[in-house]
Amino acid sequence: MAISSSEAHYIIESCLANLRIDGRNHTEHRPYVITNRSSRTRSSAVLVANRPPPSLILSNGSSRIHLPGSTTDVLCSVKADLVHPSSSKPNEGVVELNVDLSLCGGSVSGFMGGGSHSSSAGKRKRLQREEESQISSLLQRLVLPHAVNYEKLVVWPGKYVWRLSIDVCVLRCDGCVLDAASMAVREALQNTMLPVVQAVMGMEGGGGNNTRSGNGSSTKNDLMVDGDFHRAISPAGVEDCPLVVTVSVLTAPPPSSSLSINDSKRYRSINIVDARTEEEACASSRVCVSVDPSGMVCGVHTLCGSGVELDNDVSGSGGVSSSMPMAALGDIVSTAAMAAKKLYKRLDRESLDVDGKRNVSVVTDDSCGYGYLLKDSLLIQ
Repeated sequence: MAISSSEAHYIIESCLANLRIDGRNHTEHRPYVITNRSSRTRSSAVLVANRPPPSLILSNGSSRIHLPGSTTDVLCSVKADLVHPSSSKPNEGVVELNVDLSLCGGSVSGFMGGGSHSSSAGKRKRLQREEESQISSLLQRLVLPHAVNYEKLVVWPGKYVWRLSIDVCVLRCDGCVLDAASMAVREALQNTMLPVVQAVMGMEGGGGNNTRSGNGSSTKNDLMVDGDFHRAISPAGVEDCPLVVTVSVLTAPPPSSSLSINDSKRYRSINIVDARTEEEACASSRVCVSVDPSGMVCGVHTLCGSGVELDNDVSGSGGVSSSMPMAALGDIVSTAAMAAKKLYKRLDRESLDVDGKRNVSVVTDDSCGYGYLLKDSLLIQ
């Protein structure tokens, strides 16, 4: 997304004053709406719709993440099927992930610099494939290794395992697509239900494709699937699935009125989470941090930023470098861990009463930009 230096100056100075353009402080998430198919989802709702949760056809679990009145909308579906395990990992299940950006115009603005609407169709298609590949790769490295217990997905060691196919469809995005996608994946996995499957081995005298034993009889291997949905179980380990928090580093030169020889290289910077597209366009660098519910950091990945050159940058540096010292990286990871802790707390705050209904607490304080929605940050339907 291309913005002018005046817009970048306004956005960066607002963030430095800890008052972003939508009224949040630098560690607050936007009021995401989470829609899923499970009535037992744990969340931090401030309002709950009185209608049955929707479900995606032919999916074992699904979720939807979107922002009210904004341009972020992410769908996630989990499809489970029984397959033969990999020869290299015969005692582990399989989890695959695919990201589709075709419905959001072919690219996510701000993730890889965005695509120009005047570009050719071939160039936009190529950019879309590159962004899909990068988002899928980051989710596979930051989320999937800790999303489920792979050994518990084994139905018959060496013969049959569960394969979870995760499809993430980005309909619209207003910044931090990786964060929204990780939330959608986590919610969809927590709502995934797998039928109880038992391995059955019997002896028969006839042949066919059965394997013959030494005494002339044949061994028939089969699977027994329990069709009772109420006995279905969630994949083990989904409660420890991490979330990705992207920290954007916004940097500005010192004011020209106070610029001196000693201050010529003292840039002012601030770390913000859940950046909008405009804020991502001003970021000198971005760091994606994967944090699990216990607060452990599961992975870190750095992304370059645009680093818009401001008009008052009279230091002669020609802009801000996307590289950073190790001490700054430590501060960024700490910011991400603190933001993730708040997000998990909000996700787990809501509980169910004895009748199976959600306990709803409506906050009416309107002291911030998003009003009462921002106080608890999430709206669950």
